[in-house]
Amino acid sequence: MLRFRSFITEGGNIGDSAPFHVNAKNRESRQKDIHSALSAVHDAFHKEHGEHLFGKDKEQLHNKKAYTGSSHDLMNNKISHSEFAKHKPMVGDVDVQVSKEHKDKLASHLTPGKRYGKYTVAASKKHGNEISAVMKHDNGEHHQVDFQGVHNPGSESSRFLHSSNWEDTKSGIKGAHHKILLNAVGGDKHKFSITHGLRSRTDDKDPGHQHPDHVSKKLFGDKADHSKIHSFKGVTHLIKNHTPKDQHQGIYNKFKSSVERDKRFDNKAALSHMRKHLGVHDEVNEELNEAQNTQHAHLSFLGAAPHTHMGHHGDVGESMHSGPEGKKFIGLSGKADTFSEKEREGIANKQSGGKIEFKSEKSPGQTIARAHNSMKGDGPKHLHLHFGHDRKDYAERLKSSIEAGKIPELNGHKPDKVHIHYPKDTNRSHGMSGTAMRQAAHDGDIETYKKHLGPNFSHAEAKRVMDRTRTGILAGKMKLKR
Repeated sequence: MLRFRSFITEGGNIGDSAPFHVNAKNRESRQKDIHSALSAVHDAFHKEHGEHLFGKDKEQLHNKKAYTGSSHDLMNNKISHSEFAKHKPMVGDVDVQVSKEHKDKLASHLTPGKRYGKYTVAASKKHGNEISAVMKHDNGEHHQVDFQGVHNPGSESSRFLHSSNWEDTKSGIKGAHHKILLNAVGGDKHKFSITHGLRSRTDDKDPGHQHPDHVSKKLFGDKADHSKIHSFKGVTHLIKNHTPKDQHQGIYNKFKSSVERDKRFDNKAALSHMRKHLGVHDEVNEELNEAQNTQHAHLSFLGAAPHTHMGHHGDVGESMHSGPEGKKFIGLSGKADTFSEKEREGIANKQSGGKIEFKSEKSPGQTIARAHNSMKGDGPKHLHLHFGHDRKDYAERLKSSIEAGKIPELNGHKPDKVHIHYPKDTNRSHGMSGTAMRQAAHDGDIETYKKHLGPNFSHAEAKRVMDRTRTGILAGKMKLKR
């Protein structure tokens, strides 16, 4: 039901939501109705939890700092109704920021049938750090509100990561273009996303920079005019004046390659602006074409007895999601014990929410073949191996075997490249392990067991799975410590 966007643009649409029309006559009423509805959500949240969803006295609603992207422009009274209607006659989602710690509590207030102002909740869904709610207006229209969970809602850093610039908008350039350009400027050294800001491409321990001034200094040096970092046109100006000219074409090529993969946007204005001000041009670039056509598949192979736990998903699954896009496969070894292979597959797939395909297999080779065969196009095939830090030697040997054509299940075929990835959490700070999970089952510690099983399982479901595990341990079918 949810259509996910890319890591830079995020968001999605659910249910019957659709962009709504804004003109010079109805914009004021749109502003009032949206503000009133969010104010009512704030009041309901405060009444139940004693906490301020949009700051004390709804400060972030009144000063408009809760709104991000084009929603900030919609609510900005400094932009006249006629000017807004001229350049932004259609508005998609309404985007507002809330504290990440309020996200789960907020979900209970956004259930179908709840009424806030002139809106009634029609549907809602949690995804990532967002809650999306389709709100039905009394006039029958359905509008989607995305509540973005961030660390410091309304702060300059969080607003920057989700911003769009009105001068850019008037020229047909979107906020997503701005963020994709920042990522292109980073080249081989830095990467940019609205989730983490600017980070090193090579140092996984880099905490990153999210404040706009810090991002500007990192990309363009201390002497740059850091006020320019807030817009696409401003970043183009910074490139022109603070990035060596011999790098301009490469930045343009990378930006163009990125935006042309996303068919939702009209990129003409953004590309034209860069060509005009940087003196760059469109060119045939075989390396770029190859990168665009490259296929990726991710895999791992787990023992996971008696079944996977959320530590596995954090260690291996998260490294899969942070890499290049592609299908994701994990093979489960034959440590079935008291659970059948299908049951173990079902638990693992439910834990992942369908983001990774788990299947019981007899060997890593079968998982490798399954991942390799999923890449059916003509472009280069890149296979990504994901293993914990305790299995580095195994991962290296497996990589060598694949490259040497020694995997029988591949029937003589080989991927063009093989990459190895390890978890960012080197110390396994989540504290979960198969031993701890089995010990919890032995002791009847349902809270610890449910933590291992994950949030997609109800208390009753977790209890049934734990009791199966406990029975297996007490009957001697499963070792407590392996």
